[in-house]
Amino acid sequence: MAGINKVLLVDDDEITNILHTRVIRKSGLVSEVLVARDGRQALDILSDHLRRDHPLPELILLDINMPGMGGFEFLETYKHRKLSFAGQMIIVMLSTSLLKVDHARAEADPNVHSFSEKPITLAAFAALVETYVARRAQITGA
Repeated sequence: MAGINKVLLVDDDEITNILHTRVIRKSGLVSEVLVARDGRQALDILSDHLRRDHPLPELILLDINMPGMGGFEFLETYKHRKLSFAGQMIIVMLSTSLLKVDHARAEADPNVHSFSEKPITLAAFAALVETYVARRAQITGA
């Protein structure tokens, strides 16, 4: 299976970031894993990549509840900063929250591809990469 270059993990929990980094690396489908501890740091990473003309992450795994700037606040700023590029990034909201309102709010955002429970499994991660690769092929005609 084809892979992707970069994944951006956005989560304030260090253990979750370590676990997800291990899952991603074990998949063998990603060249680089970036980590942000909140939404503000994630926006800074994306802005820095744009400013330096570096490739953006193709997949963002975004926690909902974080101190400072949480996932939903990140999405609002992301939308207004015009960091969204059709087909270039897939955002997956991650949470341990069982609140249906969180699921509904995430699914209603046009920049959110899907909602997934934490921690993400190897199979779920591979499926996300497969979805991205298929979407990229559809857009580029490759």
